[in-house]
Amino acid sequence: FLLFNFVITHRPEWFEVLRELGFIFLMFIAGMELDIARVLRSRKAVWLALVPLASFILAPCLFVAMGQPFFLGIAVALISAGIAIPVLKESGLIDQPIGQTIVNVALIGELFSILALTFLDAFHKHGITLDAALELGKLAALLGFALLLLKILYLLAWWFPDRVSKVMESEDPVEEGIRAVITVAFFGAVLAVLAGAEAILGSFLAGTIFSYVFRNRPRFEEKINAVGFGFLIPFFFVGVGSQLDKNLLTSPDVVLQALFLTLMILVSNLVTLPMHRLLGLDLREAVSMALLLSAPLTMIVVAGSLGLRMGLFTIETNGALVLTALLASFIYPSLFRLVVQRKPQPTHPG
Repeated sequence: FLLFNFVITHRPEWFEVLRELGFIFLMFIAGMELDIARVLRSRKAVWLALVPLASFILAPCLFVAMGQPFFLGIAVALISAGIAIPVLKESGLIDQPIGQTIVNVALIGELFSILALTFLDAFHKHGITLDAALELGKLAALLGFALLLLKILYLLAWWFPDRVSKVMESEDPVEEGIRAVITVAFFGAVLAVLAGAEAILGSFLAGTIFSYVFRNRPRFEEKINAVGFGFLIPFFFVGVGSQLDKNLLTSPDVVLQALFLTLMILVSNLVTLPMHRLLGLDLREAVSMALLLSAPLTMIVVAGSLGLRMGLFTIETNGALVLTALLASFIYPSLFRLVVQRKPQPTHPG
């Protein structure tokens, strides 16, 4: 925000390209964190999916009841793992039961969010028509192709384990594996665009497929994270700040709307509290999950851009959503860190 509003007066074209590439690679890494097999085997699978689903039902209904636009309620209900995963890794909770629960809920919610935005975009473009059905049919074909590719790659990895091990070798001097991963991430994005869906859906599915086929390679995953978080992904986060016009900060209406939306994001995620026992969490852990799920930086920015393009949002509303994304991504992860650090102290008799 400071860089592009006070130091650089315009965004160069190369920066926009790197910003989009960073977003695509962030979604690929997010997809890698979703362990489909573990989620499906889990007794909590239904409840993991019910948390984001309940948010999608609650938030739009609340907004309509308050006389606010339905799509604004959808934007508030969106869930993203773009902030949750780095925060959990930084706090050392990513492999703990609470961390895995938060990651699974966030990733399932992110998948729901991408699909919801895709459906709404198709409906807005075509209404209930044959063209809309064809566009959604392309999306279904993309998902079917992803499942087919998953099976094929799994069989290839089983038939040629030596070749896979060579490509994934941690000491490979030419880094064939890393180049292959980057190719897979962007190939998935291209396929999604050709199918009429968002590029991030394709990269997310590509990451999920990759992690399912090539599991238990922590050293290789470290290299992927280094390429992403060390180079490409920071361009996306800087780009989010660059979208906020400093002139909007002088508008009381925009600031008040952003504060209201920031609060409503947390309200929509408090559905985790009555369900905490079903998720295997205590109340403190449920509060911490609600806080971290309330930082949907990536999805809320996408929703704002989509709403502006569809004519559902004004420039001011889109600006309020960008400001909301920045506020929520700063406030709620900070509160999450405070909650998880305040562990209950053991009581001593006498």
